[in-house]
Amino acid sequence: MSRKAVVMVSGGIDSSTLCHKAVREGYEVFPITFIYGQKHEKEIRSSQKICRYLKLPLNLVDLSSVSAIFGSCALTDKDVEVPRVSASASNYETLSSTVVPNRNAIFLSLAIAYSHSIDCDTVFYGAHHSDRGVYPDCRPEFVRAFEKAERLATDNERLTIVAPFVDMDKSAIVRLGARLGVPFKDTWSCYVGSLLHCGTCSSCRERKRAFTEAEITDPTEYEVQPR
Repeated sequence: MSRKAVVMVSGGIDSSTLCHKAVREGYEVFPITFIYGQKHEKEIRSSQKICRYLKLPLNLVDLSSVSAIFGSCALTDKDVEVPRVSASASNYETLSSTVVPNRNAIFLSLAIAYSHSIDCDTVFYGAHHSDRGVYPDCRPEFVRAFEKAERLATDNERLTIVAPFVDMDKSAIVRLGARLGVPFKDTWSCYVGSLLHCGTCSSCRERKRAFTEAEITDPTEYEVQPR
């Protein structure tokens, strides 16, 4: 008998690989994604593509009204420009304006509520090592603490937040995704949301670097080829 798992998906490489991993491991997967007032819908469309590819019904939750409480963030505020960065720039120096306060904690709370409603004890979360320096809710300490708090909140000691990438960098995730057959061309990473990946935002540069380090062909079309 299959096990149930709620999987948080965002349309990017990490969550798409995570969703494939959960399916491969025999889980009955219930993917969930969120509209939270982001400037573009590219990641939502990619989430839909990945779920169609895996023949999974996507639960799309509209939280667009909450964007007003996030403050001046480059991902949600039209008046804040997405930073374009040089190839040598550090993520720690350039990503502060892309931080959406407490975003993953909010999403995890809702994913866990969803899991409770379908009698499921497992929630997959795609946080990875490369993001921990900028995004506090991508750290293993957060995952452990949040799991403990939610076990109390739901009165469910079996509740488990599965975050297998918290100690993996993005290149390792790309290698895993390639082995699992993830259609990388259908994933989306760019913060700008134009027709193609811009190639100059920090997320595009991280994406390109991950493929290069993994020695996997990058199928992404960029407006400006990252170096």
